[in-house]
Amino acid sequence: MPSAIEAIHALKDRLSREQGLPLRAVSVTPVREEELRLLEAALGSLLPKAYLQFITQHGLFAATDSSGHERARMLSPAEVLEQHAGYQEFLEEDSFGEEEDEREAALRELEVRRRLIPFQYIADSFVHDFYSFDTGWRRDEGALILKACHDDYDLAPWLLDDAPDTSGCTFDFDEHLKQVLRELL
Repeated sequence: MPSAIEAIHALKDRLSREQGLPLRAVSVTPVREEELRLLEAALGSLLPKAYLQFITQHGLFAATDSSGHERARMLSPAEVLEQHAGYQEFLEEDSFGEEEDEREAALRELEVRRRLIPFQYIADSFVHDFYSFDTGWRRDEGALILKACHDDYDLAPWLLDDAPDTSGCTFDFDEHLKQVLRELL
């Protein structure tokens, strides 16, 4: 099975030959060394090694659909840090309510959001929904990669469960990119 970067290159080649595909272009843009140093200094130990290796060796993946709209884009290191900082304060005032149990639910949600590190826009969304690393759930291959939608307030009950169902997620960054490519086509 080809690696994610091989699949990206194969798709890029296919897009140059075939017409009528749902994508117009895919690219991998190098990351400036000083940006990588800042990201690693701030979050390096929390980020999966496979992700850091990918962006160091290849860069940031992006895909544009046939209409010219961005369909997938890995965040720049500065954007990762900015979005992660936003998650540290995440709480929309009226989202949960004023009752004691609603405030407790909001605090649990904030606890979970603080564990998340957004790194890529979700391909089928045009709002601040991201694929994120959950630094609270790890395996040898890396942190849990999940979809974290801006209006999804069920993350805490799911991720704080003793044994959350992660069958729709992956811990493998390379596999994540291949899944994104499949979704885009």
